Amino acid sequence: MSVSTLRLLSMSLLCCAALSAAAGTSLYSRLGGQSGVTAIADALIDRTANDPVAGRSFAGSNLNRIKSLLAEQLCDLSGGPCHYSGDSMKQVHGGHRISEAEFNRMVASLQAVLKERHVDLRSRNQLLRLLAHMKRDIVEHAPSVAQPRPAAP
Repeated sequence: MSVSTLRLLSMSLLCCAALSAAAGTSLYSRLGGQSGVTAIADALIDRTANDPVAGRSFAGSNLNRIKSLLAEQLCDLSGGPCHYSGDSMKQVHGGHRISEAEFNRMVASLQAVLKERHVDLRSRNQLLRLLAHMKRDIVEHAPSVAQPRPAAP
């Protein structure tokens, strides 16, 4: 083999090894570790609290506490060293009457924050999958209004 062929082969193997190593890293690491999940939580809460649709439920809330707990939760969910110490999503969001539209706006904001932080597509999708099951505990569906029955003839 020529020197250039060996060099090309070596570069290819190094590239494959690097990709393989990256594929094996935790989601927590791919999000940027503690500083990354903290920055994601901070940006998401700031963006959502200032959103004209989704921000309604944040009025009067301690945003710094929410940011801290969200960072802790993201760290925990993504395989980091943290343990989420907050209340359940049902307890935290109960009574806030969070609509599907508000929830969807926050998800869109999260996607935008992750893109701005250059989180790769696989990691974005993995995080969204981990968070998706929480929707049923966050969104409150309006009670259906019973329709009056027509009078019998």
